[in-house]
Amino acid sequence: MKALMYTGIGQLEMQEIETPQDAYLVRVLGSGICGTDLKTFSVGHHFFKPPTILGHEFIGELIQIPDDSSFAVGEKVVVAPYFECGSCNSCKTELPQMCTQKHFVSSGAFCEYVAIPAGYEKGMIRLPKDVDEQVFTLVEPLACVLNGIAHLNIKPWSRVLVVGGGPMGLLFALYFQDKGIPVTVVEPNPYRIKAIQRLGIECVEPKESDYSKYDQIIISVNQAPLVAQAVHQVANGGTVLVFSGLKKEETFEADAYAIHYREVSVTGCSGFALSHFQDAFAIIRANPGHFAKLITHRLPLSQGIEAFNLLKQGNAFKIVLEP
Repeated sequence: MKALMYTGIGQLEMQEIETPQDAYLVRVLGSGICGTDLKTFSVGHHFFKPPTILGHEFIGELIQIPDDSSFAVGEKVVVAPYFECGSCNSCKTELPQMCTQKHFVSSGAFCEYVAIPAGYEKGMIRLPKDVDEQVFTLVEPLACVLNGIAHLNIKPWSRVLVVGGGPMGLLFALYFQDKGIPVTVVEPNPYRIKAIQRLGIECVEPKESDYSKYDQIIISVNQAPLVAQAVHQVANGGTVLVFSGLKKEETFEADAYAIHYREVSVTGCSGFALSHFQDAFAIIRANPGHFAKLITHRLPLSQGIEAFNLLKQGNAFKIVLEP
């Protein structure tokens, strides 16, 4: 099969490799490029050693299934890249997103086929036939957003500030817009500002932002000083969510007065649980056209290097690669 192979920092190559085999075989129809993929391409990642196939936000068509499957050959599905075991200590203490024994698909999805092991049925959801199927590549990233939102303290009077107008920041904003919750995005990139404003979402430059007007602040860019600023300036009783990953050794200052006397909370999140994935599918299914606005480019797998460079330059939001 054809695969877009990550061969080193800044390097992607189309290669012919052996088609994987397992209980299920999925023909990939589309796979979104996520922030972790871009980070790996740009600076490397300790989890993804080259040569390897990146990509985990994917949809596809089942072309092989086991005899006892409830699915049928030809059905189109969105596949969770992992899901929790349900029996480890994290799962038993209601932290399934931190499961230590997750079930995984066989490889990344920037390729023609992905093999899925037996027993993975709960990690696959059938796609409806009446909508643009590529919008369901957003189920996994929206699942991560929903995990983050579960850590917030949204009230009827809440106003949300999303710091960072990249793909995930915009996905947060689209969710809040869909729910009728006032939201503002802070973003320095002129391309992103105009694009977000065209969607009817308030977007301002950092120098124009006033954090004190918001009781829920999401840090969707990996800059620790912005966390400290948000804690210092968020409204009384507010919550600051550290959504974007920071380096393990990185720290930030926390305003003790704000936390104690103003009852400000700081929280974080990572990944998603299967319930988030299922909820994300239902949300997109209910309003696919709204969330499809995040997808700015659909490119063939052979143009993978161009797609990654577009994202690196900040001239795209979500790009879906199609084999």
